[in-house]
Amino acid sequence: MKKTLYILLLTILLASQLRADNDLLERFNLGLEKESQEDYISAIYIYQDILKANRYFLDVKIALARSLYKTGDLKESEKVIRDALEQDGKNVHILNLMGRILIALKNYKEAEQIFMRALEIEPINIETRYGIADLYRSQEKYKKAIEIYNELLKLYPQDVWTYIHLGSSYSELGEYTKAGGFFRKALSLDSTSPWTHINLARHYYRMGILNSPSDSNASERYFDAAVYEAETSSTIDKKLLEPYYILSSIYFFRKNYNRALEAYNRLLDRGVDDSITYYETAYCYEMLGMLEESEEAYAKSLAKRIDDEVSRFRLENIVLALRRENLTDKRRMELSDNHLFKARFLTERFIMDKAFLHYKRSVQLDPINPQKRLELADFLRTRGRYELYLYELRDIIHDTLDIDTIDINDRIEIYQSRVSKNLSSQWKVNQYIEDEKEAGFIPKSKTKVAIFDSFVPEHLPREKFIHRRLSQTMMEMLSWVLFYYSKIEVVQYEGEITTDHDALKAARALGVDYYVTGTLEETEDAVKIGVNFLSGFNGRVNHSFTTYYTGKDKLFNAVVSIAEELNNSVPTAGLIVRLEGNKALINLGSSHGVEKDMTFLIFRQKGLERNPETGEYTLDPDISLGKLTITETDEMVAEGTYEFTGMHNRVNVYDNVILINEEDEPTEEN
Repeated sequence: MKKTLYILLLTILLASQLRADNDLLERFNLGLEKESQEDYISAIYIYQDILKANRYFLDVKIALARSLYKTGDLKESEKVIRDALEQDGKNVHILNLMGRILIALKNYKEAEQIFMRALEIEPINIETRYGIADLYRSQEKYKKAIEIYNELLKLYPQDVWTYIHLGSSYSELGEYTKAGGFFRKALSLDSTSPWTHINLARHYYRMGILNSPSDSNASERYFDAAVYEAETSSTIDKKLLEPYYILSSIYFFRKNYNRALEAYNRLLDRGVDDSITYYETAYCYEMLGMLEESEEAYAKSLAKRIDDEVSRFRLENIVLALRRENLTDKRRMELSDNHLFKARFLTERFIMDKAFLHYKRSVQLDPINPQKRLELADFLRTRGRYELYLYELRDIIHDTLDIDTIDINDRIEIYQSRVSKNLSSQWKVNQYIEDEKEAGFIPKSKTKVAIFDSFVPEHLPREKFIHRRLSQTMMEMLSWVLFYYSKIEVVQYEGEITTDHDALKAARALGVDYYVTGTLEETEDAVKIGVNFLSGFNGRVNHSFTTYYTGKDKLFNAVVSIAEELNNSVPTAGLIVRLEGNKALINLGSSHGVEKDMTFLIFRQKGLERNPETGEYTLDPDISLGKLTITETDEMVAEGTYEFTGMHNRVNVYDNVILINEEDEPTEEN
């Protein structure tokens, strides 16, 4: 009786376990079905639920790791696959998936170890060999990857993706003719796959860019072919996003912003919700003059990524244009507050030049806020710019409301007595006024520099940037920063310049002394800018340098660094504006970098001749009128004593003075 009861109970338990196992298998199959439909989130929940019931279900662990990998949750995917590997350390399928995950995590060294471990177990495993080839491609070891892909072609000569990967590898090596052949071969093998069309479309797009500077007709043909392939792929699989990314890129590059917007809106309608897509959409609206739509798109871009300098700068410019009269606009104030916060932060760390720029931008965006204006004024005072401090205080009284004018007038009175003893007061000149009709006006001397929108990607046609048309934003930001340099007058030029010849032609037409072009690369983490400082006289490169910045505010920091380098490259030249005996007052001061004991040569305007080789002014002491040595400096003026050359004193007001650099100064032997 007991034996019969035991058998009955065992039968019931086995049946129950079998039902449970069958239920798990059904759930597992459902998860695989969801995964095949690319519904990875649903698949993940199903797999996780199965593992709660049976944590040793190895196939489910592999499927879970695979689905997590597909969604981009790499850390969790790695955790699951390592757990699976502990359960079965010789499972090649697990090793191959782990290798793929490690590639995505950029853990290349361990990925290689894992693939080699898999080869030891199964030396002819094709997936492992593909994994190693893709590892090399990820490490930019394209020649090694090509060797493996070619070996695989001998085994599987009809494998479409091998041809696509070979095309991509040759494209990265700059061998575009070979790349195109492989992409077209892939398409001939499978014209029903959207991916063969997508990869060929990308290739034609690159070729269009590559030919754009030299052969516009060929470029247009390639772009048309890219459009055809991208549109074909979208008709094959209407759910794919890649065709619209390609189409938006093509039309953006061709400056067909209406068509580009159509593609971007297709992406947004399909749920794309990232900062860069909003940025590019906003830029298209901006170029079409649809500033209200552009403002909202830039605002969305900034909301997605608060540290996006490019979207912020362009948004600020649009807000300034749209709200020119509405000085109390909420968005203006919010954008202004961001700069004020940065200005305070930098001031506390004594990074004064950058702090000044943020103070000025903050006030530019919110000009009637008395507290912000006072903070800027106090910042100038602490830097010893007392006369400029007084101008700011007077402007506050003139421009703002609800301010304690008694307190400000007291400040003005205190510092007015201080500046009454400075050089400008002694010589009865006014350093900052711009109206020549006002008493004390002195002319300003500035070197004309054009900043062209010509910072092209260094490695065409591989577009190394995150923000399309970053060159324009960099040019505008650099122009804005240089505005606050006393030595430089930025000359504006509308439009993009793509060749050296056009740059020199534009510089000559503008009549500038110098112009700036360069190269530009941008990644998520860094920006690299190569700068050429050229003579507007003959296009000769006077100075070249590269700036590289990482981290937050990388573009702003790079631009400030470039501005400082350009300012140092510009000759320190000005005018004598007052004379008294052997003393002279020049319109250059500490803000121009002038210091005590510096020496200047004095020339008539017609005595300044350019060297045809360098484009620079010749500093021939034999034709100079004399030599000026600085004895005292102020913010925008300096005083010095001069010695004239020759028998007679020919030095006069408005003669030119040019700083003698140490390498230019003649030695006693000369």
